[in-house]
Amino acid sequence: MSISQIVVFFMFYSFLGWLWEMIYMPFESKRFQNRGFLYGPICPIYGFSLLFLQTLVRNVPFFSSEDMTMPKLFVICMVGSAIVEYVTSWTMEMVFHARWWDYSNFPLNLNGRICLPASIFFGLVGIVFVHYLFPLVFFAANIIPSVVFETLALIMMVIFGADYALTQASLTSLLEKIEHANKEFVEKGESVYQAVASTPSQLKKRISDYETETREKARIIAESLSEPQKVLLERITNFSNHFGFQRDDETRERMNMGNKLKEYISNIRYNARR
Repeated sequence: MSISQIVVFFMFYSFLGWLWEMIYMPFESKRFQNRGFLYGPICPIYGFSLLFLQTLVRNVPFFSSEDMTMPKLFVICMVGSAIVEYVTSWTMEMVFHARWWDYSNFPLNLNGRICLPASIFFGLVGIVFVHYLFPLVFFAANIIPSVVFETLALIMMVIFGADYALTQASLTSLLEKIEHANKEFVEKGESVYQAVASTPSQLKKRISDYETETREKARIIAESLSEPQKVLLERITNFSNHFGFQRDDETRERMNMGNKLKEYISNIRYNARR
């Protein structure tokens, strides 16, 4: 398979993954959500996973032999998808201090990154792709002229590159704003604590004032965000620390500010659609 075909099928699988997320998430969250890490209608994690599975099916004899029964294929796809999903979630959280999905409310989950129901579903999806979709893909690869794949691949790579650059720039700026707000409120929280430490009777009022100021600060920052940054913020499930270990006070404050921003913008957009 040529490089141009790999690019085209990667984008095709990424689009199918985005389409699935768009169909599934409104049922889970009870509201419309444009899913994915990038702005465009693609979810790269699906593209990489399915392209890797396609490569195995096409080049590893075991996958096309009689020894590859459906139960074996199911287990391979289920375990493989769980590994990819966990590693991707961990890496993105380590880099961006945020999660784009969270299975904490699902049964049999592992640190909220993967869960058994989702892994079972992806195992079944793997069977469908191997037995039904991949044969069509291989057929298309043989009959469509190479010049068509090359043209499509070039266009898709330009669009994908521009999308990634815009996403990276917007996300970096967004995280810097959250980090700056977090620093301000950590310092203010410390001053509030020092001021009321010797007068416990004032503690409740000062905490209430502090929470009010936090919400107001979140509103001001949210209104200053660009439209691409607001889109990114909506797609993040929650903000967290790097590895899911014990959170310190500063990390909790960063999570608090990030999640308040997300909640504020999501509520505005949801009410606007009603």
